[in-house]
Amino acid sequence: MIKEQTNKQLAEGVRTTNRRNDTSFAVISNDISYIRRDVSEIKQRLEGDYVTKEQFAPIQKLVYGLVSLILVAVVGALMALVLQR
Repeated sequence: MIKEQTNKQLAEGVRTTNRRNDTSFAVISNDISYIRRDVSEIKQRLEGDYVTKEQFAPIQKLVYGLVSLILVAVVGALMALVLQR
């Protein structure tokens, strides 16, 4: 009698655990599908909206060169003003 009750309790516990696991698997599967969709959106944006480092390097060098040239001109002008007096 006690053994039957224990077996029934164990069987019910296993069923409950299986139901919980099924629910967890469904939630995880749903989350994975959302993650896949988000990753594909990110890939599309990266390919279309942004430039690579190789594409940006020449522009970066040009801008840094122009800024350096302007700063040298400003510093040179300030030095010329100071040295004239």
